[in-house]
Amino acid sequence: MCASVSLVIFGGSSVPPLSFPTDGDMLDFLVQTGDISKPDGLLATWFHRANSKEDMNHALAGDAMILEADVTLEGYGTPNVKPIPIMAHPPNVYSDNTLDQWLDAVLASRKAMKLDFKSLDSVDFSLDVLLTKNNTVGINRPVWLNADILRGPNTPNFVPPINGTRFLQLIQEKFPDVTLSPGWMVKHVHRLIRRQCFVKSAITHENDLCLQVTFPIYTVLARSGWQHISWLLSQSSRFSLTLWQDSIHPNISDLLFIRDNSHPDKVYYDIYEPTLSAFKEAGGIKILMASSSTEL
Repeated sequence: MCASVSLVIFGGSSVPPLSFPTDGDMLDFLVQTGDISKPDGLLATWFHRANSKEDMNHALAGDAMILEADVTLEGYGTPNVKPIPIMAHPPNVYSDNTLDQWLDAVLASRKAMKLDFKSLDSVDFSLDVLLTKNNTVGINRPVWLNADILRGPNTPNFVPPINGTRFLQLIQEKFPDVTLSPGWMVKHVHRLIRRQCFVKSAITHENDLCLQVTFPIYTVLARSGWQHISWLLSQSSRFSLTLWQDSIHPNISDLLFIRDNSHPDKVYYDIYEPTLSAFKEAGGIKILMASSSTEL
């Protein structure tokens, strides 16, 4: 297990001593911090693209429990590229926030983290930053690492996925105590859920992964491919799903179907408002906090 610290100051006020491994379960962490009352993925809430210092600080001051941010290299794809991981979403390749600065800010809060890598080149340097940070300060919370390692249907050829084999190798070599989030690129229409589920399962098993894995699933495709998605989920007790959406809001009945056919601690719902609250109300979930998934 990675090292952890035993006392943290969150948002300027003391909290109970918190010691948690970087490869620990996200829901267990949120229960321990008191953000949720029980391990239920529907209770976890998200903030997207917390990249710039302004957006990051807005997220840190808000109610969202998990900060998702994008990592690339400064000047990536230009002659001025530098081996410095920064927080930016393509096409942006410059930022006022480095990964090192971002980690310092998040670790001074009670927020959880998910890093989304936009280029393979950024992974190596970012893992070095994570390792150094863990050895010096201590990362006392789950670390989720996401990358789109499979090309889905209708995605343009000029947008390449990240090499999945190398992505996994780097993580295993440098910072293996994480939750892996191997995604696939999608563009709304799909007919390949079955194949992609098999590929994802094969990737994790062939690489002898013994870590936590959460599979990002495009929400509007989930019900039609549920037979294969549920098969994927059943392959290991270490597997979970993270349902995510873009500008297309999922159907409430589809979400209820997934909820009724899965265990609460195995599915995260990265869903925007107003759909999130409508889903919770339809499912009889009491909302204990005024937090919601935030779309930028």
